[in-house]
Amino acid sequence: MALAKSGAVCGAAAVPLVLVLASHCSPPDTSVVVDNDYPANSPAPLVVYQAYWQTATFTTPIPPGSSSASSSAVPASATTAYAVLAPGWNPAGSTPPSSLVVLQSQMGFSVHLDDTLHIPVDDTTFAGNCAAGSFLTQPQADFITQIVFPGVFACLTYDAAACTVSPMTDGGCEGGGGTSDGGDP
Repeated sequence: MALAKSGAVCGAAAVPLVLVLASHCSPPDTSVVVDNDYPANSPAPLVVYQAYWQTATFTTPIPPGSSSASSSAVPASATTAYAVLAPGWNPAGSTPPSSLVVLQSQMGFSVHLDDTLHIPVDDTTFAGNCAAGSFLTQPQADFITQIVFPGVFACLTYDAAACTVSPMTDGGCEGGGGTSDGGDP
């Protein structure tokens, strides 16, 4: 009796259809999760407003002590991660955050094929939280606000030395800040 061949590839060689069905061969599941490791019981909780790594964009706010939904990813070597904090903001409320803080990971994060990467967001793995005595340079902050999260910072300027946002005062920004737009990379 001859076995039917399938076009499925599990590993390096074509596998007979019977073996594919028996082994439940499935495509690799490579993903990334953002963990907000800031304490939940803080007087001004640090909500991760948005985060970005490699090709994974996280636009759903992540309260302190919780994690994002898993996002599909491709295997990657060490790559910088970015986050925007909304100190004291209530994600369940109807108003956008009144303050934002941009963060950049202090090291790159990598993920292997068929693995899940967890990115812990806190003051030990990320730089840029002025309240913790950690600062970014203005060029680093400009890159994050203008390239990584342009929708969040539309019509806003960010001062890296003070970790503050203010409305742009020049041209084309009627109505203030851009924190209602999640359209980023």
